[in-house]
Amino acid sequence: MYVIIFLLIVGVLVYLYFHKTPVEVRVIKVRRGMVERTITGVSSGTVDPLKRVRLQALLPLRIREVHFKEGDRVKKGDVIIWLDDSEMRIRLDLQRAALRGAELRLRETDERYKLASQNYERTRQLFEEGVVPDNLLDEVRTQYTTIGKGYEIAKNAIHEAKLGVQLTEEELEKTLIRAPFDGLISFLDATAGEMPPYTGLEGTTLSQSTLSSSETKPFCEVIDDSVLKVKVPFDEVDAMKIRPGQSTKITSDTMPDQVFIGQVAYVSPVVSKTLEQNRTVDVEVDIDKTDKGRLPVGASVDAEIILETEKDVLIVPTNVVIEKEGKKFVYVVEGDVLKKRMITSGISNWEFTRVLNGLKEGERVITSLDVEGIQEGLRVRIRDEQ
Repeated sequence: MYVIIFLLIVGVLVYLYFHKTPVEVRVIKVRRGMVERTITGVSSGTVDPLKRVRLQALLPLRIREVHFKEGDRVKKGDVIIWLDDSEMRIRLDLQRAALRGAELRLRETDERYKLASQNYERTRQLFEEGVVPDNLLDEVRTQYTTIGKGYEIAKNAIHEAKLGVQLTEEELEKTLIRAPFDGLISFLDATAGEMPPYTGLEGTTLSQSTLSSSETKPFCEVIDDSVLKVKVPFDEVDAMKIRPGQSTKITSDTMPDQVFIGQVAYVSPVVSKTLEQNRTVDVEVDIDKTDKGRLPVGASVDAEIILETEKDVLIVPTNVVIEKEGKKFVYVVEGDVLKKRMITSGISNWEFTRVLNGLKEGERVITSLDVEGIQEGLRVRIRDEQ
């Protein structure tokens, strides 16, 4: 009697197990494709331009005109800011007039010097012939020497006048704040009539070589964004795998649906250590141009360097692979039942993993690993297939 009851209970349990409602799951077919082995930076980097120059006024003059605005593109040599040069132009006109006067005096002195030279030569010859007395020769020689000194003074005056004109012209050029290269005005705080910040050095003639970064008070910044670059720290363990020229994927929350491609340009030979992170190596990546849009300078980005690429291999999404006790497996759907399949994997990244053996192309692997009670033998119904 007890045996019959036990068999009935077992039969009911088996019936309920095999006839209970199947669990809905999502699956993806094992397919052939490309997979890359990558390493990712330990923290984000910031997009920087190829060049960045901060401009400043070299003279304490008010702004006369502002020719561009922040965000405008400029060509090399374009005048961005024109400082008030009215007084300087008056001074230049006076110096040019002084130069013309000095040139007239030189021409006049030159004629007198030539006549004095000729007179001295004739008098010297007559003296040697005994025609004129020695006191007359001394008088002519003194006149010739005096006019000669005046001629040298006139030549020096010309030189000084030219230098004055040249220095004022150089000062006048400093009233034109020009773009140093083709680029973008990333910052501009200038209004006509105001006095912009300047270096504060005394004197009217300032040389760029005398300026230091501590003395510079920029009010305009121009960047060359023809090439964008980003510096990202990578773990020191990965440093030996990184080489210049390696392809790099760049992503940013600024443009979340787009992946930018770059190349490793520089790998620092120095391992650094900061308070925020462990020992790292800085890697500089040049970002390629793209017709789909450009990352803005200053954007935060993540970098993923591609170390190895394999094409036309069996792949599955990395997140469907389960690893326990050093062994990897996936759940596949056979008929309407889940089966646990042990696999051997190859290279992988965050997105895909290569399957060396254990699966065949076209098999269905479940992706909904969050299903309650998932285990081998569970009856399932496919809700969504990719």
